[in-house]
Amino acid sequence: MTRLDRYVGKSVLMATLVVILVIVGLDAIFTLVDELDQLKGAYGFVEALEFMALRLPRRAYEYMPMACLIGCLAGLGGLAASSELTVMRAAGLSVTRIIWSVIKPVAVLMVLSVALAEYAIPTLERMAQSQKAVQQGKGELLSNKGKGYWHREGDQFMRFRAVEPNGVLHGIAVFYFSPEKELTRVVRAERAIFQRSHWQMQNVREQLISDDRSSVTSYGSKRWDSGLTPESLSVVMIEPRDMSISNLYAYAQYLDDQDLNADNYLLSFWKKVTQPLSTFALVLLGAAFIFGPLRQVTAGSRIFSGILVGLVYKYLEEMLAPASIVLGFAPIMASIIPIALSALIGVYLLRKSG
Repeated sequence: MTRLDRYVGKSVLMATLVVILVIVGLDAIFTLVDELDQLKGAYGFVEALEFMALRLPRRAYEYMPMACLIGCLAGLGGLAASSELTVMRAAGLSVTRIIWSVIKPVAVLMVLSVALAEYAIPTLERMAQSQKAVQQGKGELLSNKGKGYWHREGDQFMRFRAVEPNGVLHGIAVFYFSPEKELTRVVRAERAIFQRSHWQMQNVREQLISDDRSSVTSYGSKRWDSGLTPESLSVVMIEPRDMSISNLYAYAQYLDDQDLNADNYLLSFWKKVTQPLSTFALVLLGAAFIFGPLRQVTAGSRIFSGILVGLVYKYLEEMLAPASIVLGFAPIMASIIPIALSALIGVYLLRKSG
């Protein structure tokens, strides 16, 4: 039975890897085409290729559940088309045992995927975004154009045009407010470099604002004390979906302590935590299709069905995420509901076919 387990697992694993390669490859081409419309300054074709390459692990992670579903359909479907599944069943191999053989390689992919999301993707995404922002914004870092990054610290609101991973900020604007929520001071700087315990601003313009007048003073260099560090800037630089699981949880707790809305971070946290469960649920559903309604169809039909089911799952998950914020139910339910539905449908189809 061990040899059959390896054979089934290898078939599904190879099919899944091919699907990941194809999907991520197509996504990389579309990403590169989109980046070609954003070439400016020092951000050229080579830099766009580097940006695309740095984001490939993130795209592989995002497509992993759908890839495992299609890989399961393609791998098991190929065995079914050659009647190998029928022979296995006749030899006494149960459906449960076959599904367990499929889940083993998927579990390995899930461990690698979680490690990628926790350690590699946040760093690579931070590098990609900061390098792109700096390269596009050279010569325009004081113009306050573009999206930038915002952060709040007490009564200070900060905006950065670009952030480098090594602790350099570009295009800084710090807005100071009084306890009465009145703007009292604005400090703008071309860049700031972290000096162990503080930031050293360069090319600084400080504007003091009072009821009857305002004044502007320029400095070549000025010390800036802030609780921000190059390590904590990862929260400012990247979207919640690109943060590690541990950072998402820690920052959600920080926002909650500050009486700020942490729903977006909790949604991303639970989505990452439950992704292995969602993948296993989709694989179970895919296996149920092979032993049930897709037993006799062509390989193309199976792949199309897998893509359709994956898209329905993804859109349901994306619809429930904002619904949890609007309707006020727990963010974890936005991830649990699609998983439960997929698992229940899979179990139902397996019992019906068995």
